[in-house]
Amino acid sequence: MRSPLREISRMPLTRTLLAVLTFGSALGAQRRPPLDSASINGIAKLLMLEDVRRFDEPELARLLESKYPEVRRRAMLSVARIRDPRGVALLRAHPLDSDTTLAATTVFGVGQLRDTLTIAWFDSLLSSPRTAPAVAVEAACALGKIKTAAARDVLARYLSKAVSSPNTNATIGEALLSIGRSTARGDVAPIVKWTTSPDEELRWRATWALFRPRDPAAVADLLRLSADPSGLVRSWAIRGLGKPQADSASIADRAEAKLLAAVSDADRRVRSEAVRTLGTYADFSAIAALVGALGSSDTWISVPAAEGLGRARVASTVPALVSATNASKPCALRITAVRQLLPFAINDARAAAAAVARDTVPYCQNAGAQIVRDTIPGGRGGGGGAGRGRAAPTLVERPMAEYRAIVEKWIVPAYEGKPLPRARWETPKGTIEIELYSGDAPLAMDALERIHAAGTIVGTEFSRVVSDFVDQQATIHDAAVQRDEVNRHRLTRGNLAWASAGLDTGRPGYTLNHTPQPHNEGDFTSLGRVVSGQDVVDRIDLGDRILSARLIR
Repeated sequence: MRSPLREISRMPLTRTLLAVLTFGSALGAQRRPPLDSASINGIAKLLMLEDVRRFDEPELARLLESKYPEVRRRAMLSVARIRDPRGVALLRAHPLDSDTTLAATTVFGVGQLRDTLTIAWFDSLLSSPRTAPAVAVEAACALGKIKTAAARDVLARYLSKAVSSPNTNATIGEALLSIGRSTARGDVAPIVKWTTSPDEELRWRATWALFRPRDPAAVADLLRLSADPSGLVRSWAIRGLGKPQADSASIADRAEAKLLAAVSDADRRVRSEAVRTLGTYADFSAIAALVGALGSSDTWISVPAAEGLGRARVASTVPALVSATNASKPCALRITAVRQLLPFAINDARAAAAAVARDTVPYCQNAGAQIVRDTIPGGRGGGGGAGRGRAAPTLVERPMAEYRAIVEKWIVPAYEGKPLPRARWETPKGTIEIELYSGDAPLAMDALERIHAAGTIVGTEFSRVVSDFVDQQATIHDAAVQRDEVNRHRLTRGNLAWASAGLDTGRPGYTLNHTPQPHNEGDFTSLGRVVSGQDVVDRIDLGDRILSARLIR
């Protein structure tokens, strides 16, 4: 029989990361006894405390001492999700468990509480060669949630000393994402070190870490990386060549030349990001390239071109933007062009909006009509769409029998290693199938099931589509404010979540990622991942709807 650890050592980094995060629980599912009635009751109690965000210290402490490892693990998650500062002491009251999965969950939980006093502890875990890879990964991730200069210093020191190996690559990759999340700038050398790695996964993470802080000190390296063989690396590098940073680095001419060439790159992601970044330039060459991109049949190209022309606010581009509102153009381009015209060509925008209000796509009809109302003197203004403002959480404790039923329906099968449920959505662009993390986000899973059973997700529009970033649905009718269940699944490409203005403020519609979103780590619930139809996700257009939806158990 092959050794699971040996198999993990042979995997590329993306699969290694997934294996490190799930190996302990997968192995445990083969050995663990069934959850008995007492353990199910304990998990149901934890679910209730999470749901109402109640820090019941005696009860949490009791469950953290449970003889059942799964109860202890879920108690750690509950402390993290309740987000009471007293949870740090509760989680750190004992040494890390010898079970790697439990130890990693403790570190994850402390990281979610974002206490700057824990930086030294994370540093000790990250720097010790005896720390298990899964625990080290969570320590690196936790430092990225704290984001301070002190946390960045720890990550920089680790990256400077780390040596690539099957046992360290997952931690290095996570540390690169975390250092990119820092609110403080610092020496970029510890990041640049990894931009020449033969591993594409490490290179794109290093490139992201250089791009994210918008530090002029990184622009020269990003310019070099914009010629990387990997389209993924190039797409992140291109994002960092904006004019403000390139000017500060005194290489704006070279950066713009690279962007102009990248508009014709073979990779769609690179083309989209080149057009978007050209929007930060306003000279003749950039404007001409944006006008040319406006004619693309691909909205990943034409929409950011319209946005760039809107930022430039050059009178000579008005005819091109007006032409982009023509009835033959896609809904997303039409409404984007109208909105870009509003600040400096309001009469043209108003006339175009009236035409867009007759579009065949309901989203465009409504958006065009709203713009007309907003721009007519004496019109109703405001009004219109459903916002995503902060909703006050409704803390309503359900009957304990309901929490127990959720545990038995979603948590127990996942614990036993049974196949995860899936959602299958039909869209105008094709079928999307999503594997659901039912055991890791059971409250969200319960809400998703209710939404599917009621059929209210059918007809829901994708009301926000940002190329090379995210597809976001409009708020689903009667969807309640959702309690977040942040877990150890990362916000990867194809991740299923929902929009919010902060933890515990979001109501589904759901979101699907085009790209990883490390900058949002710890702030959104990962509810699932696309297992079939990611190409469909990448082709979704503004106003596309869910035509049918069902859960597969």
